[in-house]
Amino acid sequence: MKQILISSSQSLVDRWRYSFSDHSIVTSVEQAIELNDADSPLIFWLDLASLNENQQMDIVHKLVQLSKVVIMSPVPSQVEASRLLRAGAMGYCHAGTPAGQLAEIATVIEHDGFWMPREMVQKFVRLTRRVKGANLNLEADPNNLTDRERAVAEQIGLGANNSEIAGRLNISERTVKAHLSSIFQQLGVRDRVQLALVINNLPVQGDSVPDD
Repeated sequence: MKQILISSSQSLVDRWRYSFSDHSIVTSVEQAIELNDADSPLIFWLDLASLNENQQMDIVHKLVQLSKVVIMSPVPSQVEASRLLRAGAMGYCHAGTPAGQLAEIATVIEHDGFWMPREMVQKFVRLTRRVKGANLNLEADPNNLTDRERAVAEQIGLGANNSEIAGRLNISERTVKAHLSSIFQQLGVRDRVQLALVINNLPVQGDSVPDD
């Protein structure tokens, strides 16, 4: 499967090129799209350096319509990973990932798997274990929330804290807490972790375990 890197970082280009024999390197999404060939499967690797959040989402939405996408972030975070994987990317890694591991990531993606840094996977597993066995109201529909409540709930699904939500939605932290209380009651969840699972449509089953 051909690999296409979208980046202008020479250090990243040199390391990435070493990992793949069948590859192309471009500096814009337009150039990457021109290389797309339905008869020749490929993987797009997107370097997030110099891209703001809106640009990232716009580019990912375009690329996932054509083929599989791996995100390379200079400063990985749980929130960023959640946002871009939900947008359709199949892989998320540090831009400094060693050359040998890049080939491993490509193999996983080629076989329709998903890739995230180990520490993020471990954190996700810990969070899901906390809520196994919870008596969630599975009949509750998040779409029945008000627009503002829905916006707050979606930020929780991305892993944002109250301060981050307040800043992004231009409301006070007190208002965030009030919205969360209403959301918890309507959806039958007891905390933000359970809410994140509901918003992301993740299964909740099994026995509960103590918090970390």
